Amino acid sequence: MAPQVFAILRVVFFFIATPMVFNALQAIDVGKFFRPHSTNQIRLLVMVGAIILGYFFADVIVSLFEHVIGLF
Repeated sequence: MAPQVFAILRVVFFFIATPMVFNALQAIDVGKFFRPHSTNQIRLLVMVGAIILGYFFADVIVSLFEHVIGLF
């Protein structure tokens, strides 16, 4: 397959994975690690974490596709 296909898949999977990771991160209670009334910092942490983990998740999935297709 062309490398452009994998690049497009990475972007598509990133936009699919990021909201899923964001919802999963909201289930974690990180409020006990922050000062009271610091909701903006918690939101920022969850949003940045979701973007980073969404990228890693998408990269892992597409890399697996690349390796599996490379075997054949």
